[in-house]
Amino acid sequence: MRELEFLPNWYGQARSRYRWLRLQACTTLLLVGGLGLWLGLAQRNIRSAQAALNATDLQLAQSQLELEQLQVQLKLKNQLEFQRQIVSRLGMQVEVSRMLNTLERLMPKEMSLTELTFDTAEELVKRSDGTANDNSPTKSRALRVKLLGVAPSDVDLANFLAGLTNVPFFQEVSLTYARDKSQGGHTMREFEVAFGMSLNPPSE
Repeated sequence: MRELEFLPNWYGQARSRYRWLRLQACTTLLLVGGLGLWLGLAQRNIRSAQAALNATDLQLAQSQLELEQLQVQLKLKNQLEFQRQIVSRLGMQVEVSRMLNTLERLMPKEMSLTELTFDTAEELVKRSDGTANDNSPTKSRALRVKLLGVAPSDVDLANFLAGLTNVPFFQEVSLTYARDKSQGGHTMREFEVAFGMSLNPPSE
């Protein structure tokens, strides 16, 4: 017995088209969802990359600032090293007025100086074996001072010598000679004193 088909032909075609449209709609939704997800991930990656770039720029600016500070410090170090080399070659400056003020303070009231001479002495630095080091960049420098003067008595001269000995930057204080001298009917003691002063820069 043949089955009777009561549905029209267009109904089957309509159902097929409807299923095809549903499939296309689902596919479109999946594509749109995937595209949205990809765009979201891309935006997040862009924000992360921008944050990393900002952090890198900040670190670069900090490094640039530290580099500039380091260059300033290096320039200052070079200047100090240059000054140290100059001082090492020329020796320390001796304030003559300060030394004269010290001598004047130590001299008794009746004592007077008649002559004052200065001489700079240099010696090569010695090796451990005691030989001179001609290749040494520095030399031992000292200022030799000689005082010629007159004092009323040996007591005043002894006090003056004791005062010179107690001055820290006066070295090797010695009395060269002391003898009587008559002038204008007065007898006094003529003397010559020698001492040294180091011109070497202070050791670090």
